[in-house]
Amino acid sequence: MSRNQQPNFPVIYELLKQLCQNLAGNRSQDVLKEVTRLIANKPNSIACHSTTTSVAANESTIVARINRLLAARSQASVNVFNGFYEELVSTTDSKQRTPILEFLFHLADSDKSASASGLQVDLRNDVGFAGTLDSAFSKLSVDSGISGSQRLVKSRSGGTVSGSTGSLCDTKALVPDDAQLPIADPNELEDLLIQDVIYACTGIEGKYLRKNFVTGEFKLDHIHGRNLNACDAGMLLRLAEVGYFYNKVCRFTNPKSDSYLMGNFGQGYITALEKELTNYYGLIANLQENLDRQRQAGDGAERMTLIRTMVWLVEPMERLQWLAVISEACREAKGGALASAIHKFIWHGDPMVRTISRELLLSACIPLQQMLTQWLTDGKIVDPHCEFFIEELTDVGYNRLWHDEFRLRSSMVPSFIPNTLAKQILVIGKSINFLREICKDRVPVPERTDLKKCLDEHLDYLYSPHNNTELHVLIDSVYLKTSKRVLDIVLGPHQLFTHLKAVRDYLLLGQGNFADVLMENLKEELDRPAKDIYQQELFSIVAAAVRKSADEQEEPAVLNNLDVHFLSPCEGDNGWDVFCLTYKVQGPLVTIFQPVQCTYRALFKQLWNMKRFEFIMYGIWRNHMLSTRCYKPIANDISVIKQHLQTYCSKMINIISQMQYYILYEVIECSWEQFSARVKQVKALDDVLEAHDKFLERIRTGIFVDKSTHLFNSCLEQIFTSVRKLDEWQMNFYKLCNREMDARKAFEDYIKSSEAKGTYGVNAERALERDEELQDFETKLMQCQKALIAIGVEYENSVGHLLYQLATSPIESLTQLCMRLDYNEYYKHRDERLSVPLTFQHMRKSMANNFGRK
Repeated sequence: MSRNQQPNFPVIYELLKQLCQNLAGNRSQDVLKEVTRLIANKPNSIACHSTTTSVAANESTIVARINRLLAARSQASVNVFNGFYEELVSTTDSKQRTPILEFLFHLADSDKSASASGLQVDLRNDVGFAGTLDSAFSKLSVDSGISGSQRLVKSRSGGTVSGSTGSLCDTKALVPDDAQLPIADPNELEDLLIQDVIYACTGIEGKYLRKNFVTGEFKLDHIHGRNLNACDAGMLLRLAEVGYFYNKVCRFTNPKSDSYLMGNFGQGYITALEKELTNYYGLIANLQENLDRQRQAGDGAERMTLIRTMVWLVEPMERLQWLAVISEACREAKGGALASAIHKFIWHGDPMVRTISRELLLSACIPLQQMLTQWLTDGKIVDPHCEFFIEELTDVGYNRLWHDEFRLRSSMVPSFIPNTLAKQILVIGKSINFLREICKDRVPVPERTDLKKCLDEHLDYLYSPHNNTELHVLIDSVYLKTSKRVLDIVLGPHQLFTHLKAVRDYLLLGQGNFADVLMENLKEELDRPAKDIYQQELFSIVAAAVRKSADEQEEPAVLNNLDVHFLSPCEGDNGWDVFCLTYKVQGPLVTIFQPVQCTYRALFKQLWNMKRFEFIMYGIWRNHMLSTRCYKPIANDISVIKQHLQTYCSKMINIISQMQYYILYEVIECSWEQFSARVKQVKALDDVLEAHDKFLERIRTGIFVDKSTHLFNSCLEQIFTSVRKLDEWQMNFYKLCNREMDARKAFEDYIKSSEAKGTYGVNAERALERDEELQDFETKLMQCQKALIAIGVEYENSVGHLLYQLATSPIESLTQLCMRLDYNEYYKHRDERLSVPLTFQHMRKSMANNFGRK
């Protein structure tokens, strides 16, 4: 209103009446009289100011006066007022704040002299201005003056009260009657608070507590909660935490919740949670029964109080809290991963946490007990939710059943099952399946009954950190017995070791002169194009070579399994490029041999090539020795070439012979001895397979067919290329020598025939023709000599590169092979790289010098 307008006293009186009713309750009439008297004595308390500057000045003056007034009482009162004032500033404008502050200041100032008349407003057990401000700022709102819209005023306790149009709000229509009047009987109030606590403990809202249905937390009701003192409010919120943890736990048991645990393990865990909640419900029922009895009996010596209720709920709240923590750790986990998440708490320092986690783990692992029983006794997996730590693969080939049909699912292996124990459990079931499906042996598992009984009664032995429990001992015993049964069948009736020896003899060329006989007999056939050769034609030659080299007792068994295999030919390949031997087996032995057939073919191919070049070199040497006698008439013409040829042949034969010795004896034979000794000590089929794989891996490395030694293989290929060139060169050289021998013989025959005719001698034309033939022979000899020297240089470069690779290898056996190949240090003096301190010889000398200094 403006300056010239008079105050509308009827409206002011009605508003003051409503304000006093809200603030003073039953004493509102007395308070209204005093307020009316105050306004009559100080009309400026409701005066309005025209300018913003004066309003701001009056407001700051009033705030300063209020602070001085409160400072005389206590600093806490000043802090409370400042907090309320900040909220008032955030919810009203300056024109509205000044009258409110001035009115309340005069009202509080008059409290000093009006206590006898009942003006004091005791709303929160706090007498004076702080209580008056708290009540006023919590229950009144000032209209903003814009289209009659409502404004929300927030109190210090976090509650809100909505205001309607007018200078002061009328909250009577919005607040229930029971909230407007404080409860006079403290026992009745405490009973109501305990009832709210019981409601909250079961996730239900009450009169004083409201639930956030998103987070599950409880907070004080913004209307009823204002009637509580700080102590009761704090204790009520503290006890409401039980309901918060209860809500968190219940989410994991609600099928409609996103926290619901799936799978059989999850259902077992939920069963344990529901059992815990059932015990909790019993406690809450006891609380409710005691409260009802107390209400009926009235006042008694032993009343239920908030303090006693808190004592009752301390342990349940702690249990619910840990149940919530453990459940949260299990979120989105299943199977063995769920069991591992629970097991992390089983060694907690708190005995209660250990007990809770053990009970949860036992219940969650009931499906694990059933799966282990079926797997360890029958070799079967019933796992509809993929929770077991062993998985079964479908569409696995017959030859890969042992290797690939069953395998560990690492993400589902519980943390309390060590990797060694998990592998033993895997092997037991695999052995049962292998015996039943492959070996057709259906003998029951030894100690089946004892193992099943122990799993049923003492599954908790799995959680033990010790491996000497009854369950561990039984599993180890069953593992040894089932594995021994598999080995007895494989090594006994199916003669695994005999077949392994046959593979060593015929695929790894370890049988006497078998490779030499086979090479000699197959040479003509393998020189043909690959597309013109048939496997059945070669098998008869292979069988003949086996009969010449094998014992009469071994011959039938070997021929039943040994076969010829052709690799996929390419354009221009001959028989040498595609020929290969393979070893075929049936029954349980397929599990061992079939997966490594490709490895054996690669090994045979490498050994066969080395044997072939050894065969070529001995052929070159043999032809060289025979030609010495055959070519005596032209010995003077070809003596230099023959000398070079002999030198290169000696070098090549030395290299290839040393390589053959190293591969056949130091690699294959030594690896075979280690493998044989290992097979005699194995306890399970997996041990045989592991030893067999290591045996093949050592050979692959030793004969340069794996990735780590591919550089050595490329050097050998270069050396073999030089051998092929030398073989081809020798054939061309001997053709040239044969033509010259034929020409000389023809010339001599011509002379003899002329003597018989009486012409005696040759004519000029024939002599000229012979001279031209001699010149052409000498020219071609020079070309052959140059070609031979080029082959020799290329060969020596290849050998030097091979020796360098061997000398710098970290494998000691290869560095020793380098010393053996260059025993007279011929290549070392010709190649500077072999003289650097990186080579084995210099490392050995350095080590010897250092040792001598010590």
